[in-house]
Amino acid sequence: MSDDSLNPFEASEDSSRRTLHVGIVMVLALLVLWGSLFWHQVVKHEEYIEKESSLTFRRILKEGARGSIYDRNGVLLAGNQPRFSVGINVDELREDFQREYRELRKDEDFMEFLIQTDGSLTWEARLRVMNRVVNEVSELLQRPLTLNEASFRRQFGVRLLPFIIAKDLTNREYARLTEQLSPESPIQILAEPYRYYPYGSAASHVLGYVSDGDMEDIDVDFGGYEDVRTLSYQRKIGKSGIERSLDAQLRGGIGWEIWRVDPVGVQYELFDEKEAEQGNDLYLTLDIDIQVMAEAALETKVGSAVALLVETGEVIASVSKPGYDLNEFSPVLTQSTFNRINEEGGWLNRSIQGLYPPGSTFKVVTALAALNTSGFNPNNLIYCGPNYRVGNRLFPENQSYGYGNIALMRALAVSSNVYFYQVALETGIQSIADQARVLGLDEKTGIELPFESDRTLVPDRQWKRDAGRGGWVDGDTANVSIGQGDLLVTPLQMARLTAAIAQKREFLPVTLLRDKNTTLFNPQKLNISDSRFDYIIEGMRQCVIDGTGKSMQIPGIEVAAKTGTAQVFPGGIEENLAWVIAFAPVENPRLAVAVVIENTESSDPIYGGSTAGPIAKSIFEEFFEKYGY
Repeated sequence: MSDDSLNPFEASEDSSRRTLHVGIVMVLALLVLWGSLFWHQVVKHEEYIEKESSLTFRRILKEGARGSIYDRNGVLLAGNQPRFSVGINVDELREDFQREYRELRKDEDFMEFLIQTDGSLTWEARLRVMNRVVNEVSELLQRPLTLNEASFRRQFGVRLLPFIIAKDLTNREYARLTEQLSPESPIQILAEPYRYYPYGSAASHVLGYVSDGDMEDIDVDFGGYEDVRTLSYQRKIGKSGIERSLDAQLRGGIGWEIWRVDPVGVQYELFDEKEAEQGNDLYLTLDIDIQVMAEAALETKVGSAVALLVETGEVIASVSKPGYDLNEFSPVLTQSTFNRINEEGGWLNRSIQGLYPPGSTFKVVTALAALNTSGFNPNNLIYCGPNYRVGNRLFPENQSYGYGNIALMRALAVSSNVYFYQVALETGIQSIADQARVLGLDEKTGIELPFESDRTLVPDRQWKRDAGRGGWVDGDTANVSIGQGDLLVTPLQMARLTAAIAQKREFLPVTLLRDKNTTLFNPQKLNISDSRFDYIIEGMRQCVIDGTGKSMQIPGIEVAAKTGTAQVFPGGIEENLAWVIAFAPVENPRLAVAVVIENTESSDPIYGGSTAGPIAKSIFEEFFEKYGY
């Protein structure tokens, strides 16, 4: 052996180096450990706190009740009533679940069966306990109830929410439960607001209905708990009418509860909360007394009636028949109810969606266009025989013997077709179409309701060319002059036109909102002198005195009106429409009305004066009895 290998100094030096290396490694390891602890306990502290909150807290959203809807006089049209349900607080059954679990484990036969069927002992225990509770509720309510196992399994992971087993308790059921349930019972009576309509079917198309919306994201201040898991946020939303168009105002504000939960999601402490807020109330321009009376006047007829305040454009009544009882939609709209309304044609709001030729009510527009032409003399007599030839076609008068020589006012009173054929051919379609547009017949009214039709039509030469239907001919002008041909209007448009004529002006915007400042609108006077315009007013007055509108005579009140009977051809079969437009009083116009009635299955003929006229009269009588002359 070499002497060098036995040198003790060199051996000691090697040992020292190894010790140093080990020490360095240990120090580095400690530094890494300390750094890791510092990173996780100091740097990442807030992040872990947030994660812990999201794991140990749950947020429940609560929607406030919708705002109420009132008529112009403060009468409730749509409000809220409590809907009572029975729910089970599942987290309060934990001990029962555990006790049932232990009992089942003692049953060897059952355990053998469970193994063979690959079942879950835990779930079997839960279902047995829940079924006993459901049976208890069934006996208390005296109505059969069964546990929906699939729903229970789905909801078990979010047991902050009571599991609902019975809805829509009757007053008797509610009383029985409140008397017999102890405060410690896991069975709870739950109340939630649902929409209630005191007048049932009245103004159903205006008010609209409410239903469950889709699950949605909402922008709510959760008081620093934004990262806490949300369990549910399905809201009630308006589906039609004012409930839909002003849904944002009517919706209640979102409230919430923050619950501290255990690792399996069972609540055990209410940590924080914010109360839900009720939505804003709305006041409509409707008068429910006039609305109800107008609906009764239409009886079982199919059609629409609209009444406006002449000075402001406020809608006093808007009827569309058939309608539906809004209370059938609360708490839910059933498929059978939906199908019945659909078969009856009740979904269509005829006041704003019904597209009709206006018939002879349009003659006031033809007359205004003629009066705006310098060459037209309203006092000139025009011969009106039983028909009038336009090109190769004979266009008929509205009665077989004609009217002889008549001037404008008489032509309006008796609704002569032949008079207006001749006047229209002299005036020209462009002037007539322009006059109709000045009165708003080519555009939506902009009323605060959804789904107003945008397919109304005032035809002229350019429209016919663009539609690829060839050139305009005199026969087209003759048809349009009496409100036939391709003209399409809604009853609301015709009510607005009537209000404009009553004050000799362009149309006002119409509104359903009571607090809307309609005085901001200042429509211009129509470009016709008052002296010439008076021929229109007087002709409409004579229509009621001794013309086609005699059914609208009211003692002590002068009514101005224009009747009409239009023809339509659904499925190639001719049917009639009965029209009337009217305003009153003549000297100080306050109310304008438009009524259209569709041909029904009845074999009785319908006419503007005899069918629609009495309905308009009823509306005027109700209005003036309530508000005076």
